[in-house]
Amino acid sequence: MITPITERDPRKLYLERFVFMAALLIPAVFRGGVRPLVVCAVCVVFCMLTDWVCCKIRRIKYDIKDPAVLFWGLACAMLMPAGISLVLAATASVICIVIGKHIFGGNENLVFSPPAIAVAFLIICYPGDMLYYPKAGEIIPVFEEYTGTFTRSVEYSMKLGTVPTQSVLDILLGNVPGAVGTVNILVILVVGICMLIKHSTSFTAMISALAAVCAIAAFYPRVDVDPLMSVFYELSTGSLLFGIIFLAAEPYLLPKRRAARVIYGVVLGYTVMMFRYFGKVELCFVFALLITNALSCCFDTIVENILWWKRNYISSFEGSKNKAQQGGIKLTDTQEIVLPEKYRYNTPPIDGKIKRHKRKKPAASPVSGEDKDGKEGSDE
Repeated sequence: MITPITERDPRKLYLERFVFMAALLIPAVFRGGVRPLVVCAVCVVFCMLTDWVCCKIRRIKYDIKDPAVLFWGLACAMLMPAGISLVLAATASVICIVIGKHIFGGNENLVFSPPAIAVAFLIICYPGDMLYYPKAGEIIPVFEEYTGTFTRSVEYSMKLGTVPTQSVLDILLGNVPGAVGTVNILVILVVGICMLIKHSTSFTAMISALAAVCAIAAFYPRVDVDPLMSVFYELSTGSLLFGIIFLAAEPYLLPKRRAARVIYGVVLGYTVMMFRYFGKVELCFVFALLITNALSCCFDTIVENILWWKRNYISSFEGSKNKAQQGGIKLTDTQEIVLPEKYRYNTPPIDGKIKRHKRKKPAASPVSGEDKDGKEGSDE
């Protein structure tokens, strides 16, 4: 029997997602050397240290085995260039845990995705370090400053309205400039399929987000290509595919109901495309994710209100109408009005039964002594 993602243990989910995401380091290290591995290690270590310090300040027990912290640290590194300064990587890790986790009260009270908060901060404050990437295929020094050629991503060329010059095969294999874990499209697709098989991500949210992106890209392409190539470029550029598979289905942020997860995915895909069409910055997925996270709790409420309205109004009216047409019930002039539980504030309970009280006979009046004498005299 398939267990929904919302009913699984979040700790096991984060551990599985961390292992799957770590697989993206293999092609990154193969192309860029050990530097991507060092950036990921710095982010993970500083996330753990920041979590320990925050737990001490809040006087709560520190859980060194919390896999969510490991996952968030690795996700931060995957969204950064391999040549980024290690100081900025550590700064992003501190922001990820302090603002993303502890300022809202911990894992159970998350409002936004912690990696999205950290990456959005770096994009706004340090765009030159976040949006310029080393040339694809160059080996980056481990602890020294990168002095090679910096280039822009494929997403930047599409934002300018020009068709990317890279071939389809190069884009699929990751031979293009970009962040550490977002350019390996084939590996991301394979890992995403494995996560769906293991139920480590939400199939409903993922498919609905991808469907929204594909529909907008096919009908309104940003570059002068056919609809199929427009869909391919939109899915394979930037951090969209990586974000939908790994960041969109946060166990602590995902809506509980399936219909709410469909709305969540559609809103996420639509928001990403609106940022791409009208925004001025790359890696816009993190900003769209933050907006959708803020609305996540509303989607469950919307679905629950629709179901309650359907159950108490549409279904009850249609059922009564069908029974009346079939002769099951008779509609009379006087009908009992039953208020739903939602609107019963101070109304007394109504059992719907008509109680008939028998009229009591008047009690006999007490007989006085004179009456007794009068009666006796008359008898005599």
